[in-house]
Amino acid sequence: MSKLSRRDFLRLSSTAALGALAAACAKTPTEAPTQAAAATATPVTKKEEPTPVPVAVWPRGAVPRNRTVVRMFSSIEGDVGKGHCYIMTHQSSMACIYEPMFYYAATDDKTYNHLAENYEYNDDATELTVYLRKGIEWSDGSPFTATDIAFTYNSLIKFAPDLRDSARIATLLDEAVAVDDHTVKFMLTQPNYRFHFTECTFRMDRGTYIMPESVFKDVPDWREFMFHSSQNPDWPLVTGGYKLSSDTVDHRHYDRRDDWWAVKTGFMELPEPERIIHIPHTDDTQAAELIINNQIDESLDMRPRLIETVMIRAPHVTTFSGREKPYGYVDWWPISMYFNTLEEPYDDPRVRWAMAYAVDQEQLVEVGWIGAGTSTSHFYPDYPGLIKYMDSIGDILEEYNPLEVNLEKSADLMKEAGFEKDSEGFWAKNGVRPDADIWAGVPLFGDIAPITAEQLRKGGFDSTHVTPPDVWAGKSDGRAMLHFFGHGGSVKDPFTTLDMYHIREQKPTGENCGSNRPRWGNQDYSDIIDELSLISPDDPATFDLFRQAMTIWYRELPEVPLVQWFHRTPWNTTYWTGWPSPENPYNTSMWHLTMPIMLWNLKATT
Repeated sequence: MSKLSRRDFLRLSSTAALGALAAACAKTPTEAPTQAAAATATPVTKKEEPTPVPVAVWPRGAVPRNRTVVRMFSSIEGDVGKGHCYIMTHQSSMACIYEPMFYYAATDDKTYNHLAENYEYNDDATELTVYLRKGIEWSDGSPFTATDIAFTYNSLIKFAPDLRDSARIATLLDEAVAVDDHTVKFMLTQPNYRFHFTECTFRMDRGTYIMPESVFKDVPDWREFMFHSSQNPDWPLVTGGYKLSSDTVDHRHYDRRDDWWAVKTGFMELPEPERIIHIPHTDDTQAAELIINNQIDESLDMRPRLIETVMIRAPHVTTFSGREKPYGYVDWWPISMYFNTLEEPYDDPRVRWAMAYAVDQEQLVEVGWIGAGTSTSHFYPDYPGLIKYMDSIGDILEEYNPLEVNLEKSADLMKEAGFEKDSEGFWAKNGVRPDADIWAGVPLFGDIAPITAEQLRKGGFDSTHVTPPDVWAGKSDGRAMLHFFGHGGSVKDPFTTLDMYHIREQKPTGENCGSNRPRWGNQDYSDIIDELSLISPDDPATFDLFRQAMTIWYRELPEVPLVQWFHRTPWNTTYWTGWPSPENPYNTSMWHLTMPIMLWNLKATT
């Protein structure tokens, strides 16, 4: 892959003058009503006089650096010439051009109604009705209607499991019906009070992209359809405030659409960034130099020691937590050490707990992360919408505490399980030591996995941090008896993560583990999750079922919770202010599907 020189970069970011367009900060969209109030929610009141729409210029041509947001993210090469999210490898780069019915910001526990004004369920939650805003348009000026939504969801059912999220949609949805241009009804396969959130809302990396029926209705295989401007200058058709305008192996440009429907209807005002440039990420060190030198505004998250160095060298760089530890925000990916619970000796909860008592999570944070982070006793991110659930099981965590470091308890459990220490001081049964190597991988886990392995060795487990060439495949197919990974599950309601451990998700060793990484199965637990799936998250019974499920989970301990995962994302304040912070935690990073919320909030410094 070719790299940008400083001269090439400055040329691409277009420092030539086209006077900066005046742009005001975005008006905050209305929050979503609760399910009970959705049926009577008052639509958003539009301005009597919509904001005047500037003459649209496409593409924008040269854009000054102080009106350009430059982000260094994932590879681009494999996605060149691909103009839609069902064929791209890195769909999150499209978040600024495709829009959802709803956005959810986990750090703020706030829902934004966007393409939709509100929603309601029928009495038994077998039907969900969503009411759309009027005046929504595709980028070619054609109307966006409920038919586009119904077409997209029905197509995902038809093409399942080949397209992104299609297998899950096909399981949850019988059919989507356009009642009229502004009303779509989802006919669900069973009661499901969460469908609007899990399948109609952009949050973190999750969300269903809506495609134009007029273009895709005659496409037999979306995976082979490029839908790119090289084929048709109107493509890709989008509803978002930006559109792909340049596409090479070195960069992608997304230019602001001044004729965005949200501006024309008076629902929102133009965001200030006129162009977003996405350049490929190569390594953290290069990213650090680029942001120190004001060449980029955001990069992928960095390891603690590197970003601390950036804080020392670059007073113009900040993070979610400012210039102080932990240099970032809690991501939705808390890290655990997973066992393959189908294989001996990790099919025995006593062995799993023995290892838990040998691990010192606080030491991982203090030594591995130079104190820039927090340990965790559970598998949920510490988000406002979830904390109340963990607070409700404090007594369970007192009885089952995976943060306790106790080598005596560890030894007692190993002896109960039939192990004894060999001549070198390692646990063995019938002369055989258990495979205790940790498959983790670098750079993500390189600063804490070796420490964990050393802690296990002190507890009598013959453990080493290993990184074979196929480390990621080995973690998925079950060859790794122990491995590090995170959870991309719940951000508001505990159900999504709980459901990952359902016995239906248990896969045999040799198959991809899917969402049930420890390959754990417990029928009593699964029956509780089935019951939980049928009730509203607002039902008080949720807390009781949550307690029952977590009691079984902690008793069995299919994994050892380790640390909350932090995205230590650097943000450049030279050209842009208004980045998220603890005082205004409106969003996370730009690579998440809630990226537009950040664009609405960024303010140019000059």
